[in-house]
Amino acid sequence: MNLPPTIKTDDIICQCHRVTESTIRNAIATGRLDDIGSVTEACEAGGGCHSCHILIQLFIDQHQEKPISVEELVHDHAQKVKKKGILTRFFKKLR
Repeated sequence: MNLPPTIKTDDIICQCHRVTESTIRNAIATGRLDDIGSVTEACEAGGGCHSCHILIQLFIDQHQEKPISVEELVHDHAQKVKKKGILTRFFKKLR
């Protein structure tokens, strides 16, 4: 499994369905999931307001060891984000 070594808290990423970061990352790793829809099918994350899609895509990209473009993630998903504070923790690690 490709979890970042510095997870100190297991934040709830999907507020609508109360799905934690570790649940999402485990679903991605064990199911070899490569898109948000398949993550939603596996663990319900992303199935409500879609605000967490930006972080789900970040976790998918990290697991696949893809180069991460914060600008691209923001462009593709920021309009859905309702709770902006949680993004800071994840994006400050990338800069």
